[in-house]
Amino acid sequence: MNVVSVVSLLAVALATALPAHAATPVYRQFQDWVVACDNVARCVVSGAAEALDGRITVQRDAGPQGAIDVTVVLPTRGGNAPLRLDGKAVALTAPGWARTQDGAEWVVRRTRGLADAQAFVDAVRNGQSLRFGAGERDAIPLGGLSAALLLVDETQGRLGGTTALLRRGAAAAGTVPAAAPLPRVALAPPSRAVLDAATQARLIAQVRRGQAALIQREDCSQHGGDDAFDEAAALDDTRALVLIECLRGAYQSSSLVFQVPVADPSRATRVTPTLPFTLPGVRARLDMVTSAAFEDGVLTHSGRGRGMGDCGSGARWGWTGTTFALLAYEHMGACRGDDAAEWPALWRTANAP
Repeated sequence: MNVVSVVSLLAVALATALPAHAATPVYRQFQDWVVACDNVARCVVSGAAEALDGRITVQRDAGPQGAIDVTVVLPTRGGNAPLRLDGKAVALTAPGWARTQDGAEWVVRRTRGLADAQAFVDAVRNGQSLRFGAGERDAIPLGGLSAALLLVDETQGRLGGTTALLRRGAAAAGTVPAAAPLPRVALAPPSRAVLDAATQARLIAQVRRGQAALIQREDCSQHGGDDAFDEAAALDDTRALVLIECLRGAYQSSSLVFQVPVADPSRATRVTPTLPFTLPGVRARLDMVTSAAFEDGVLTHSGRGRGMGDCGSGARWGWTGTTFALLAYEHMGACRGDDAAEWPALWRTANAP
């Protein structure tokens, strides 16, 4: 075998054997666009018209063959009209684009083809707005889209390659790092123990008394009573999780969390769930859990940035038998009308994909 053949084979081997690696979550906002990538580098980019009258979303999985999904959601009044990019017509009529009706209000145009997605990006990347009607709110601003897509390409290792969305080049798909598998958390089996009402009340009362100094230090405005959102539930046969409501607002409350020996509540220890990553604007440790709930071994947090719930964060931690480990985390920092179910994921596991 000659030297050229050996070098060629080595190049192919290197291009097809890049290892998978866990990613650091990313959350950024570029003008009107939000980009979020989770711990396995699945990325979501979204931009919306004023009052969420129209939306473009790009979701891209990591890896050389990472799936792509581009959706353009428009109100029915504009979904059937020609789209205009800075005054010029834009057609989403290629065979790879599907058109569906979502109820009476929305028209959805969607492609899962890389070539169609790249062609769409090429068409709109330098535009100011994508207009779907004559009304003042009938336009999706495009400022920040290119920066968001470039960050996705960088996060997934696609820069200068054929699979990049924005900065493409000649590098083969095989040079893109493989997608890491979702991590799996070894959880304790959900407890079969059930605390009767009297035991729950006793634990709550004793924790409130024993932790009175902490409750005062946290400046809690809720002091128990029949209207308090206090809860107690079994962690296992000997321990319970007790939620003590501390703060209450117009649309949500926040609780202190304690792990409590059922036989000796004076030995209660505070639980402050953590995130295994840090990001600007995202707290890595929660001193309180908002809209707290505990069921089947999972502690849930849902903190809304405002009453309509279009921004905020949500998390779920699973009980391992010794601590709470993060199973899932979603975050939306832009308050623009999104449904909480559409907050982008920053952390996923095989337990909560």
